[in-house]
Amino acid sequence: SSGINAEYGEKEADLLEEVNKARSELLETLEKYHKLEYEYSQVSNVRVVQEELTRLRRLNNANNDAIKDGKLLPLEKVEELLQKQQEKYQLTIAKLKTRVTKSESQLSRFLQHL
Repeated sequence: SSGINAEYGEKEADLLEEVNKARSELLETLEKYHKLEYEYSQVSNVRVVQEELTRLRRLNNANNDAIKDGKLLPLEKVEELLQKQQEKYQLTIAKLKTRVTKSESQLSRFLQHL
């Protein structure tokens, strides 16, 4: 019976060795898979960034062409126009305030006479 036990123990040891070998191979494969997955995600990120860059370049080129053709105003020109418009409004508001103040003082003088 000790021969059977020895044989059984040997088989068990062989099986255990096989299981451990399979386990370490599996872990190695899993590690490789994670590495590849990470690299792939990096590559797809790069692809997204490249596509966005291409889109922005095209848009920029189209805008530059439109500016050259006079279809679009350059930003500096737009800012200049807005500045002038704002100055005009501020001047108008100042004039109106002066007028209101004059009217108020005329009104108070008129009311004092009553």
